[in-house]
Amino acid sequence: MRRKKLAALILSSVLIAGIGLTGCGSKLNADAVVATVNGKEINAGLANFVAQYTAVTYDTFYMQYFGADMWTQENGGTTMTDSVKENTLEQLEEYYLLEEHMGDYGVELTDEDTAAIEKAAAQFMEDNTAEGLKAMGATEEYVKEMLRLNTLQSKMRDAIVADVDRNVPDEECAQKSISYVRVSKSAGASEDAEDEEEKDEKQAAKEAEEKAQKILDAAMLGSQEDPLEAAAKANDASVLTCSYGKADLEKSEEGTPPIDLEAIQAADKLDEKEISKKLIETDGYYYIVRMDSLFDEEATENERKSIISVRENDRYTQVVDGYKESADWSIDEKVWEPVNFETLYTKVQNNPADDAGAGAASGSAVDEDEAGVSGENGAGASDENGADENEAGASDENGAGENEAGASDENGAGENEAGTSGENAADGNTTGEAGQ
Repeated sequence: MRRKKLAALILSSVLIAGIGLTGCGSKLNADAVVATVNGKEINAGLANFVAQYTAVTYDTFYMQYFGADMWTQENGGTTMTDSVKENTLEQLEEYYLLEEHMGDYGVELTDEDTAAIEKAAAQFMEDNTAEGLKAMGATEEYVKEMLRLNTLQSKMRDAIVADVDRNVPDEECAQKSISYVRVSKSAGASEDAEDEEEKDEKQAAKEAEEKAQKILDAAMLGSQEDPLEAAAKANDASVLTCSYGKADLEKSEEGTPPIDLEAIQAADKLDEKEISKKLIETDGYYYIVRMDSLFDEEATENERKSIISVRENDRYTQVVDGYKESADWSIDEKVWEPVNFETLYTKVQNNPADDAGAGAASGSAVDEDEAGVSGENGAGASDENGADENEAGASDENGAGENEAGASDENGAGENEAGTSGENAADGNTTGEAGQ
């Protein structure tokens, strides 16, 4: 695979933050009709451009986790390539259906919107080389159409969720915060026979209990400003924090608590600033827990935002699903089959001074084996009804991966992020469906 270096591009704030592109030119008939929705023909060239645009963010942000072969790795019988291609067409179906119903909500694109789209598209074309644009399948017409669709989708979503109930009482979103130390019972990997492994596991569990008890004893006797922190540090352990609500006190298939349920239930019996007097044992850990706050205002407000976001996303999804159920939608798989992501994309590392200019872009796309990655987000359509939505939830000390609605570990990635990002958009559902 060839690796392309990309110029970063920040589109007008009216639109979506994006990325200048170069990359793989799929051998397809760009003028062919790849899909039709209610008689509206979708051009294969446009669909390919949107798909390649999505690939930039995937290569930039997910390559480090899944490796250079992430596009061909199978997960549940499908590959990331399959998922991105499928979601790209679903995204375009959604956006053209939304366009059909703009009149229902009094939504229209203004002259200012159109001017911003044209300016951003022209800047995009200027900031990338002819070679890069050709490889990407990018034309100014395609860029403008993608931005037009993104803009109308954003406006339609705002209109659709405008009357969602945003009143969330404290009793529904109240969050408590705790600090905890947990010691794993697990033994290290063993190459011995099964009986030896079982013996190792029993020994590891015994050692874990002894270590946890030592931390608890030191914390209960400690006179330091933060005795739990001091006790953990003295025993080569870490203090972690999380918040939780009443929904996290019961088993549920809808969410995963930040720590074992038994630990949360034990913590909920504590008074503020109280440390659990006994070790809390679960299948995999020994816990020492301290109740930090019986009402964490910041975590509560984050949970309130998350609940509102869920309501908005549910409303938007319900409306869009209704449009799709009655739509006449077809795909020409033979036209779509040649599209692939064999060229890897990366982004140029921008000088902070370059990023300061609104709508500005620096550099141009050039071929290189190595390339820096800048920190802007954005790919295709960043619809707010997406894969990362409402990840205000639980995330353990290892970082990403456990975030679900509900409790949130402040040491993990994405704590209390009530924000949203593209379910059917180019940077949307495929995140969760492929490679993860």
